[in-house]
Amino acid sequence: MVPPTQQEVVLHMARNAILGAITQLRMGLEEAAEHAKSFMTDHAAVDQVYAELKEKQKAHQVVRAAVLNPESYDGEGWYLGPSETGHWSRYEALLKHRREQGIEALGSETESIVGLLADPSHHGQKRKGLVMGNVQSGKTRNFAGVIAKAVDAGYKLVIVLSGINNNLREQTQARLTRDLFHVEGWYPLTDKERDFVPLPKPQELMVHQPALCAVVKKNPTRLKYLVKMMRAIPQEIRRLHPVLIVDDEADQATPNSLAERQRISTINRRLRELWASVESGSYVAYTATPFANVLMDPEDDEELFPSDFLTTIEPGDGYFGSDRVFGIAESVDEEDGAGSDGLDMVRRIPKEDSDALRPPSSKEARESFDPDLPGSLREAFAWFVVATAIRWARGDIGHSSMLVHTTHYTAPHFAMALRLRELVESARQEVAAGQLAAFVAAWQEESGRVSGAATAPLPVWSEVEQRLSAVLNDIDVIVDNGASADRLNYDDDRKHTVVAIGGGTLARGLTLEGLVVSYFTRTSNTYDTLMQMGRWFGYRPRYEDLPRVWVTDGLDADYAFLARVEQDLRAEIGSVQGSEFTPKEVGVKVRAHPGRLQVTAANKMFHASVVQLGLSGTANQTFILDGSDQGLTGRNVEAVAALIRGLQLTSSPGQTSSPMVRDVPGHRVVDFLREFRAHDSQSWLQDTDNRERLTEWVGKWAGGPLWNVILVDTPQKAGSNLGTLKIGEVELRCANRSALEDSTSDKINLKAIMSPDDRLRDIDPAVYRGDPHSTDEQRRRLRRLHGGGRGLILVYPISKNSAPKLEGGNRIALPVDHHLLGFVIFFPNVNDVNGEAGAFVSVRPMWEIPETVEGDEVLDQQEDGDDESGE
Repeated sequence: MVPPTQQEVVLHMARNAILGAITQLRMGLEEAAEHAKSFMTDHAAVDQVYAELKEKQKAHQVVRAAVLNPESYDGEGWYLGPSETGHWSRYEALLKHRREQGIEALGSETESIVGLLADPSHHGQKRKGLVMGNVQSGKTRNFAGVIAKAVDAGYKLVIVLSGINNNLREQTQARLTRDLFHVEGWYPLTDKERDFVPLPKPQELMVHQPALCAVVKKNPTRLKYLVKMMRAIPQEIRRLHPVLIVDDEADQATPNSLAERQRISTINRRLRELWASVESGSYVAYTATPFANVLMDPEDDEELFPSDFLTTIEPGDGYFGSDRVFGIAESVDEEDGAGSDGLDMVRRIPKEDSDALRPPSSKEARESFDPDLPGSLREAFAWFVVATAIRWARGDIGHSSMLVHTTHYTAPHFAMALRLRELVESARQEVAAGQLAAFVAAWQEESGRVSGAATAPLPVWSEVEQRLSAVLNDIDVIVDNGASADRLNYDDDRKHTVVAIGGGTLARGLTLEGLVVSYFTRTSNTYDTLMQMGRWFGYRPRYEDLPRVWVTDGLDADYAFLARVEQDLRAEIGSVQGSEFTPKEVGVKVRAHPGRLQVTAANKMFHASVVQLGLSGTANQTFILDGSDQGLTGRNVEAVAALIRGLQLTSSPGQTSSPMVRDVPGHRVVDFLREFRAHDSQSWLQDTDNRERLTEWVGKWAGGPLWNVILVDTPQKAGSNLGTLKIGEVELRCANRSALEDSTSDKINLKAIMSPDDRLRDIDPAVYRGDPHSTDEQRRRLRRLHGGGRGLILVYPISKNSAPKLEGGNRIALPVDHHLLGFVIFFPNVNDVNGEAGAFVSVRPMWEIPETVEGDEVLDQQEDGDDESGE
């Protein structure tokens, strides 16, 4: 090894002196360089290191892939990038040792987020922001990385607010201790067994100890202790020592639930007090369901509305979200003619089974409620055993879990556990006696249904059969609820094969490791609660083909709708990233459900307004068509012909065979929307009130020659029988769009007709060739940038001979003997929402789902735990 030169030694000393002043004395870069010159004689070396760090700082300027408040950011970032020897480097090495995926992306994402935080050397600076993740997608890993880099950069106190349940706090504490807090350089204020308690001499801890860290349940008493500690530290010391507050599950308990009564809820008040006690630092809200957060009052400076930044993080490869499990009506595959229907993982629980499992309303009757296990639950259990045996046969000997969630009431969980333990024992005896009928049936019914998602080969039945007995002997049945002493614990060294029964504690934040089967009859009336209850979302490495979800009829449609809500929200945030809009001005709009579902609890939407006409930048399509009357297609053809009559036809960019008409006047679009007819259940267009709102909006906001119309001519393979349809003098080749299996000739449900790139069809591809456009979010942004503020209508002739590409799915050939006509409409990007105070709920009745069964209206039960009365 070659020894360093004298100059290299001096440069190393200068670098350590500057970085030490930044992280320990919390100086800015310039001030730190001057400080180093005060005791180093080689000022040239200090200047050289300063110049290098200045370039590094420029390379980490504030990332514009976020919605920012420009008053909080001057354009030049403070963050110098991750330390080569600090907490992040150790954390990164640990992840690499565990062979985790997506480490490079994690490094990039956390670097961007840290750059959005308040500069720890800028005493008195405070910032609030929100990071939107996905349910079970690795948010804990992300904020662990942010914590590590923030402390390396000079943050002194880290407070992680982790839900309202003890088990979630304990799980988060255990993970952070394992991954971060177990090494030198941390002074833990909590541990797995001990939540935050009052501390003696907190001022001395802040000044003399290394980075302080606490994982705290969002409970009034615990938060009161935190506020008391902060207030006990002199203001100037708090000003010199920046604080990072990470609010995990930030939509739970954080928003004020008493605003409509001109009051502040207890936890919200305590959090306001905690934030007010921070003199320098950052508050970062993490959640997969930020509906309540973006509907906070943005004008209330004491509120925790993310006024400085909004950003999103993407799940890694292999993530199972609601769109992948339940499908989403977004676009179709051109060749197959089918929409995204989700993987074949969802099984419906018969109504008689869900009714049998619904506990009575009276508390006394619930105490003795002990129904037999219905057939669908027995089938789910059999598949859990078989699927676990398949995993073992593949060499995947890890945790394996089954979730049973039928009610939020705790008493019935214990009776259910006894029934399931009896089922496990009887199954052990049957397998020992060679009675394998239930497991053979599960294998035959399920084993090959999601083979396209598999990343490991399916073993033969004999290899599975020989492991059934061992799997059954390994199963524990555990009740995890607020009244149970026996909780899920995956932190010991052994693998667990678990059937977990629970309610509220399993419906929020808690990770069920190796989740294979979910049996789920409970419902909810709010988006956020429903999404959080979906514990089946997440990563399933090496067993992507095995997870199954048993749900009641209608709940699957609710989740398919929520997949679109989530996509909308992400796309809306993403489309204005880097724009002139600030978080307060964005007024994030959340798609409203046409039926019983609410965005979030009504008491959290006090500052929201219902925006009937918020159509700017949105899209819609006629995917439910009436095929009973051939004359209807003729009348729709005439409506299209009138829309473009007398206007010049040109070729559309990128697909020259599809004619396009530019500069169509808005009044013609109004007439077209009034004349075109879909099926009556396509309520966004057919409902009289909705149609009037649409035409009123076009007349008010897009009445000029702001519209482009494309007549879609679909290329066909040689010998195709899809045929053509003539509109005016133009003959168009028809598209293949197969129908859902419950379609009839008078009600044809295609679920979608648009193609992924339709949003960009009237824009020259050369304009955006170098820009990413593979996601809806990216395409929305490109249209905002390059669409010229124009609306777009695409007219689709649909072949009467449309058929699914693959047999055996939930698609059928069109049950008609004549071609059909549908259209897609993209409304122009205009400022169609008044800039009034508050956030917005956008009532955009653009989505239809089958009628859902009415579920019980239930509330998530919080654990009693500590309460304010104990003060």
